[in-house]
Amino acid sequence: MSPIRQIKSLLLVLCLAFPTLSFADEGMWLVQLMAQTNYKAMKSHGLKLKASQIYNEEQPSIKDAIVAIDYGTCTGSMISRQGLMITNHHCAYNDIQKLSSLEHDYLRNGFWAKSQSEEIPLPGKVVLFLDRVIDVTDEYREELKKHAPEREYPIYSMRKVNFMLEKRYAKEGYEVSCNAIMKGDKYYLYFYRIFKDVRLVFAPPTCFGAFGKDTDNWTWPQHKGDFTMYRVYGDKDGNPAEYSPANTPITPRYVLPVSMKGVKEGDYAMIMGYPYTTSRYTPSWGVSEKIGRSNPAMIKVRTKKLDILNEAMNADPEVNIKYAYKAFSISNPWKFTIGESEYVKRYQVAALKAEEEQRLDRWIKADPDRLARYGNLLEELKNTYDITAPYISSDVYYKEAIVNGADIMRLAMRVRGLESSMLREKVTTLDPKNTQCDGFRDYCEKYFKDYDEATDKKVFAALFPLYVKNVNPEHLPAEVANLVREYNGDYTRLTDSLYARSFLANQERLYAALENFNLELLANDPVYSLSRITRETNQNLRDGIRDNEKKNAYLRTLYTRALLEMNRDKTLPPDANSTMRITYGNIGGYSPKDGVTYSYRASINGYNEKYVKDDPEFDLTPEVLAAIRTGNWGRYADKDGKLYTSFACNLDITGGNSGSPVLNAKGEIIGLAYDGNWESMAGDLYFHPDYNKSICVDIRFVLWILDNYAGATNILKEISIVE
Repeated sequence: MSPIRQIKSLLLVLCLAFPTLSFADEGMWLVQLMAQTNYKAMKSHGLKLKASQIYNEEQPSIKDAIVAIDYGTCTGSMISRQGLMITNHHCAYNDIQKLSSLEHDYLRNGFWAKSQSEEIPLPGKVVLFLDRVIDVTDEYREELKKHAPEREYPIYSMRKVNFMLEKRYAKEGYEVSCNAIMKGDKYYLYFYRIFKDVRLVFAPPTCFGAFGKDTDNWTWPQHKGDFTMYRVYGDKDGNPAEYSPANTPITPRYVLPVSMKGVKEGDYAMIMGYPYTTSRYTPSWGVSEKIGRSNPAMIKVRTKKLDILNEAMNADPEVNIKYAYKAFSISNPWKFTIGESEYVKRYQVAALKAEEEQRLDRWIKADPDRLARYGNLLEELKNTYDITAPYISSDVYYKEAIVNGADIMRLAMRVRGLESSMLREKVTTLDPKNTQCDGFRDYCEKYFKDYDEATDKKVFAALFPLYVKNVNPEHLPAEVANLVREYNGDYTRLTDSLYARSFLANQERLYAALENFNLELLANDPVYSLSRITRETNQNLRDGIRDNEKKNAYLRTLYTRALLEMNRDKTLPPDANSTMRITYGNIGGYSPKDGVTYSYRASINGYNEKYVKDDPEFDLTPEVLAAIRTGNWGRYADKDGKLYTSFACNLDITGGNSGSPVLNAKGEIIGLAYDGNWESMAGDLYFHPDYNKSICVDIRFVLWILDNYAGATNILKEISIVE
């Protein structure tokens, strides 16, 4: 299976935003349809470009400068003819952490290559360039009829059909990906060129790139210099190639110019990128389930885990490097979920959607033909949510406290692959020299580089009781209950015993076990046994409601179809699904509550105001502090003499848009999208026209860091800067 298909299997499918919740500029629009659906509106906001300058499959256009990083985790853009790519610092955080050590702490001190020979290769890093998109709707529906015969709950998407069409349209040098839009209203094939030689060029110190960390995350105003630069390499002909010292920087088909003009309130702005996923069509019962059951469980577990990790990281510089990305990867969605819960309630999203459902119900019942096709759609859909309700919290606590809890449990999940291979091959012992063992050792080298046993034990001792005490008692394995009783509820003693007896607890014991790896060893290991029994119990739980989940999926498809039919006179925005999208609007501040008004931009003054020596979130290195306190902004200052670090605009974005270029009316980069404001946290379920804001780093701040702070003139010379 291709990487794209693997990623796609984890994504939520595209859905439909509710009409009564849709506003003129809401939407992450399909860029290939922009000329037909949005161009007039974009012009009315101030766009100066032709539609063909933005998206064109025959001639170079802006879309050729926009790349998906690692199959859509973030977005980047090409800013030089030598393959230089810019994205967010937080998109590169994992890469920077992996390269860091006490000797070379690139997280704290930053990194910049003074020449291409100093750029650092990043194995496994990929960027995707979109070449073209074709509509295969009719073909897909015909194939679906052949391969998905009549069933109780019809489906609209099938991996087998996706693969068949991807294979039918395969083109040498391209990867083809099939995507459904609006639950099968349309099907498109996307053609990508995938480059696999990507190297780190520049990363600012984290006190620039992540200034304010969790406290400032998802808020406004912010002052982050949230950017990083990579370079994309290809073979001698500029084609995709695996890493080789002989590779050379690619010449992009299109390069974005960088504007020095700055921004003012009301200016046109647009973002092109790869937003991950939204679910704005979710019915009221799904919203209530997420806010009432799923989110509270996730928040509770992650709060506990973050407290432990932050304490350990603050106490030990080596642990800080090891766990920097782990903590970040937890904290970002953790704080988002807190905000989502708050603002979905504040905006009464469930009630708004319930009103829409009442309108839909009246529309269905007003026509005998519609009633015959949709029947008691809403009542049946509600019933499917009622059936799953008792299982939701148990499932979330299992995933958060066990699967994503202590690292040792994650390692146990990885060992399961070895066991499965042995069972499949009907052997009881694994040859320590086979390729699977070699691959597992490679994984373990990376795993133990960022592992601290003492910290992991604290995580396990804190999270395991959250699982035990919060899952439905009927869903708790008897073996787990017995284990807790055996240690009289003393989770610290229980944890010490498990880690002392498990070969998974440290690298030496694990490598020794691999020399004589057998099924008996696994059966007797207490941690692996705990992993297996909790996994099997949760799987049985999911199996018990599998038919109900199938029915729910079918009814949600039918629900989308009914909404489309009811609103066939309107153009509605599809939800995000990691395909290239465009969103547009204007620069501007907002008033989140009575008596409070936020400006549309923030300046370097925020660094001095927020700076706290030795604070893990607001400290600055001596070099960064000195550069800021010189007050030398040079050519990057605005007309008022200030250096602006960031600005806000009303563009509609979500995860995956991180690093997306923010473009002005002429298609020049004015900033990079990196966050949303606190009041937009309901955005994956509901777009609020007054409060949803995109937070963007001002590109002039980026250039100032490159020039006045780092002295990276070699990089600046490559960039096409428009005065």
